[in-house]
Amino acid sequence: MKIRLMCSMILYVIILAAFSPVYAIPDVEIPQMSTNQMDMVFFNVPHGEASLLTNYQGEHILVNTASKKSQKTLFENLSKLQVDKIETIIITNQSEEYTGNLLYFIEHYQVENVIVPSNMNVQSLEEDVTIQKWKLDDQFQLWDELALRTLDETKDGDISFLMEYGQESILFLNDKDTAIERKLMNQTVDVDILKVAAFGSGNSPSQRFLEKIDPYMGIIFPSQTHRINESLIERLNATWIDVYFLKQSGTVFVRLNKDDYEILTENSSVSSLHR
Repeated sequence: MKIRLMCSMILYVIILAAFSPVYAIPDVEIPQMSTNQMDMVFFNVPHGEASLLTNYQGEHILVNTASKKSQKTLFENLSKLQVDKIETIIITNQSEEYTGNLLYFIEHYQVENVIVPSNMNVQSLEEDVTIQKWKLDDQFQLWDELALRTLDETKDGDISFLMEYGQESILFLNDKDTAIERKLMNQTVDVDILKVAAFGSGNSPSQRFLEKIDPYMGIIFPSQTHRINESLIERLNATWIDVYFLKQSGTVFVRLNKDDYEILTENSSVSSLHR
């Protein structure tokens, strides 16, 4: 059973609005990766969602590309991480906050594969890029021990999926309404990390769903257009989840093993080790 060595209480980092958000990659020492490890980076950008997966072979997968307003920040952060090629891009939502830099990355990062919602128009994408479309109950085996499983697709094509690496799991929730939870109840158990939908502006996850999936950590990306649902935050608080508001905590690094994960940031007060 996993024990939370630090952050036994809710990590609810609030910085006064007078402080300007810092978008640069934190000066954190990243240990060398071994063969059974993988890194997940949740980027703090001005607007939108973007997350980077990296394996020990130096291959990269980008989950969403954030808004065009975030292009400079993403470029600077990827340069600091010495990323000049991204093998696969995964798109979960067709809104500009998720796809704003898709063409930019395809043109500048030697992208080979793109996974997109089933109803997304892909005519503008380059012909030499392999396009795959999400289908319900699809499973994508991306790397050894790393698989994605489609859980739900909204009428607008927003995809919620479960990412599994060994025994570790990350739920990318992309429907802010609680109606989705009836379906997910039977498909998910014991999630380690929850990416909250719609920048924390919706009603999901409900208390009942949180108790069902029992995540250790929650991620809320920054948005310039969505207002955080305070009742949702109170609910997350009451459930004892370590919630990372990226606008305040900054970019978050997670080092995953197949049965464990460790959080690395520049501030030890927001680091925790799970075993």
